[in-house]
Formats: sequence, C-alpha cells, structure tokens
Amino acid sequence: MNILMSVSRKAARFALAGCVLAVTAAAFATAAGAQEKDVRRFAGKTLTFAGYSSTFNEEWAKSFGQYFEKRTGVKINWLPSSPSTNITRIRAAGGSPDIDVMLMDSANLARGTKEGVVGTVDVADIPNMAKVPASLRIKAGIPSMMYRYGNCYRTDKFAELKLGTPNAIDVWSAKPLAGRVMFPNTTAAQWLISAPAIAKSVGGDYADASKTLEELASKVKAYGLFNSSGDVDAAMTSGDVWLTIGNNQGRCLALKRQKVPVDYAHWSIESDGKKYSDLINPDNLVLVKGTPNKEIVELFMNEFLSDDAAAATVPLNRFIAGTPPTKAGIEKVMEADPDAKAWIIEDPDQLFLPNYDEFLVHLRDWTTNWSKIAR
Repeated sequence: MNILMSVSRKAARFALAGCVLAVTAAAFATAAGAQEKDVRRFAGKTLTFAGYSSTFNEEWAKSFGQYFEKRTGVKINWLPSSPSTNITRIRAAGGSPDIDVMLMDSANLARGTKEGVVGTVDVADIPNMAKVPASLRIKAGIPSMMYRYGNCYRTDKFAELKLGTPNAIDVWSAKPLAGRVMFPNTTAAQWLISAPAIAKSVGGDYADASKTLEELASKVKAYGLFNSSGDVDAAMTSGDVWLTIGNNQGRCLALKRQKVPVDYAHWSIESDGKKYSDLINPDNLVLVKGTPNKEIVELFMNEFLSDDAAAATVPLNRFIAGTPPTKAGIEKVMEADPDAKAWIIEDPDQLFLPNYDEFLVHLRDWTTNWSKIAR
C-alpha cells in the first residue's frame, strides 16, 4: 500500500512538472506571438536612441532604423552621444531620463552598471534573445555587434626594417620602433576597452597600475597618446606613427581601403593560463534605467535580433566591420560581402574579454598613472 502511494505521489509530481513546463513553454510562445501580432502597438510613439557620432547614427538610421520605423510605426530620435556622456546625463536626470536606449561597449556597460544607470530587460519580452550565443547575453539589453581590437601597422616601414608582425610586446619593443608607437589616451573611447588587455600584454596586474605601466614604458617607447580615431588616421597616414596598439580592426581596414600602406595584426593575449587572438569588444543596446518606454525598447531589441532585420543591418555591419550577434546576421553579411570573412568573429570565446568589473576597482590608479607610458 505504501509503495503504491509513493509511486502515485511520484507520478503526480511528474505530471505537475510536465504541466509547469507546458505552461512555461506556452507563456514563452504567447510572448513571442504577442511581439509579432502587436508589432504596431506603439505606432506613433517616439524612442530616443543615444548612439555615438552623428555619422554612426546616420548608418543606424539608414539601415535598421528605416526597417524598424516602417514595421512598427515608432519614430526614432537619434541622439549623438557617448557612453561617458550618457552616464553623466542619466545620473543628472534623477530618475527621469530623457533617453530610452543607448549604445555601450562592454567596458562602459560595466561602468554604467556600477553607476546605476542601466536597467534590466524582461527576457520573456525578447524571445529572439535565444538566437544570441550564451556568452554574449546580458541583463541590461542585447549585444548589437562585436568588434576585434588588435594592432595596426605600416607595412612599408615594417618591411624596410625587417620586423615581424606586431602581435605582441616582443615586436612592439623593437628598437627601430622607438618613438613610433601610439597608445590610446584615457580620454579616447578605445582606452577603457583596451587598457586591461594592454596590461595583460606585459604580464601586468590590474591591482598595481604603477608597476605595470613602468614595465610597459621601459620596453616600448611611445610616440604619444591618441584621443580619437581621427588622431590615429592622421598619424598613420602621414607616417609619423608606424604602430598603434589597441586599434579597432575596422579603422585599420578603412585606412587600407584608402590605399594607406597598413595592415591589421592580431593581438596575442595571455590571461589566467589561456591564450587569445585579439581583444573582443561587444557593443550593446542597453536599456536606460527609469525610462517610461521600457516596453518599446524591448520591442526594438527583439526586432533587431530578428532574422528579417538581418538583411537590413548589413550596411551597418559592413560600415564598422562589426560581427552581428546572430547566425542569420552573419550569413547575410557573408552573402553580401565574401571579404567580410577577414573580420567576422566566428567564435567569440577565442577572443579576450577582460573582467572589467575587476579592472574598474583600480580605475583611478590606472588613469592617474597612464601618462607614464608616453614619457
């Protein structure tokens, strides 16, 4: 009798578990269906998007922006900005932000989370998140694209000096390169992204900025520090600089297309016993904490990850040499441009993604001591 009762209870538990799974699956399917069925439920509303430069925003507007506005009836207000500016702006708003969604690289996302300016999305309202590799999923939104960061070098000068490919510090420190190497300044967008990887490149410790940077300065003689991509382009084009460290692959490829004799060098990075090829920088669409348009932002994110939107975003990804976060997106880029294979990131886990939370603990020391590498 007791055995029969035990079996009966187990059967009941399994039945209940099955019901729960069925209900959960049904709810997920309903959410996905609701996104599609009510895609125009916010028609006539306006969403404020804080991107980067006006030029970059224009590429967003011409590609995904047109697709989204036509499909949903939502108008997008494109605001030129930067992650640092957004953090300051949202904090100053005191809980009533005037932007709804923003672009943030992973380094600044960690900073924004620490500063309390990013929200948390409801995954059930972004069913297309399932298309994103698990390692790239975030709580504050979705990845929009991924970039490679490595090194850009003047091929003519390296050939003349018979130098190897500048993948690591053994070539960066070559005597003929003294005074011809450029690093990002703390004011540059690339700095927070690449500083932790530069530290690892000299076997440095996040907790000891002074020692790490003295070690770097003793080996690599810098030309100076760049504040923007424009500085890099000008210095590399003129020939004043022969190597830039922590440079976006897309910027280097753009110079190459302009017939400047440069090429991209993969960045060999070792950290915690693992070897990586390049620094990865996922750019993210992030929900602003306190926005009254949270549901519209989630619709925006879900649409961005849809297979139908993948074709619309091809020009955007080609413009910045960025890898889409979904398989469909990658396939569309490759169909449109077979040469994209040179910069498409097929396996994100093979690239180095710093622990920015750990680095930010020591941020003041790093910004204070950074100028040591330019002396």
